[in-house]
Amino acid sequence: MNRAIIYYAKTGLEATDYFVPELLEKYCKENGYEIVAILSESASAEGVSFPMKYAFIGLNMEEDVDTIITISKDMIGATDEAVMDTLGMLSEYDMCVETINGDIDECYDMMYRVPEQENNTNTRADIKSLVFDTVSRFYHNIRMDR
Repeated sequence: MNRAIIYYAKTGLEATDYFVPELLEKYCKENGYEIVAILSESASAEGVSFPMKYAFIGLNMEEDVDTIITISKDMIGATDEAVMDTLGMLSEYDMCVETINGDIDECYDMMYRVPEQENNTNTRADIKSLVFDTVSRFYHNIRMDR
């Protein structure tokens, strides 16, 4: 069984901050992930903070975590380059990031120059919904307003 850390950025909006972790937990259960920790921090324009990245690495070493699960790549970084930097750092510790929105695959493709492949997960169509697109736009808009 894959061991995962759930990560999300808190918005300060009560409904969103309640709903997002529930979605992430449901995704983990549907995809066979054992949840080791649920970590969050205040949303920022830069994405995941350095202290949080080191918390991921520490949990990897202590709890044998291999995957970070989040909503979208916008929670990891503001640009594709920032996202790829984080993915590269985590890959040195045999960790990957998976988004339930499925939008991080393009960053991995750019990093490793892998041809685009079709995703065969059964729940992908269910997961790509208006809710996830709205949450992704919300985090994008937070960064645009700063």
